[in-house]
Amino acid sequence: MAHDDLAVLVGVGILALACLFVCGLYVYRSSDTCRNRNRKRRSETHASGAQASGSNRESFSDEAMMGTQLSHCCKTSLYRAVFGSGHDERIVFLIAGNRDDARKRATIALAAIHGVATHEVSLCKLASFRELIDIGVSEDEDLRVFEMAWKGENVSAWAEHPLFLTDDSSLLGKWAELYADLARELATSAIDRARG
Repeated sequence: MAHDDLAVLVGVGILALACLFVCGLYVYRSSDTCRNRNRKRRSETHASGAQASGSNRESFSDEAMMGTQLSHCCKTSLYRAVFGSGHDERIVFLIAGNRDDARKRATIALAAIHGVATHEVSLCKLASFRELIDIGVSEDEDLRVFEMAWKGENVSAWAEHPLFLTDDSSLLGKWAELYADLARELATSAIDRARG
């Protein structure tokens, strides 16, 4: 019996060490030091390749370094609305032809999702992609669609658990990228605090 308990304990310990190793590797690979080293290595490789061929003078674009870029569809037809009120607000993203179409589509979809009549759906703060870009502050303009509150020039709140009434993969990817970066920052600050 004690031998079985010890075997389970060793197994759990090995699993915990493997998880720590994977998390540490992720934090390192996500760190600015690793990113800068990889960018430098890529630019050196690219520069030496361009010199060797003599004809290839293209450089890496900023878009390649920035990550996910929102699609043309998002940039022309994306709307964000807030559903509900008070502490029970939900952020909704959808693609529509214009503001009235966006309100109508969101109302119908939310009524169906929540099993209520359309007149019971309360939408507010309906904004187009362009309006969200204009009021946002993030350096990466595509991230501005997820900004919910600001303190001066800094974002103090991001859209949490939004409802995507679209299957646009660039929007979903950008949101996932944002939350991966936020998780990395949280992990890095926790590690820094632990180091004291």
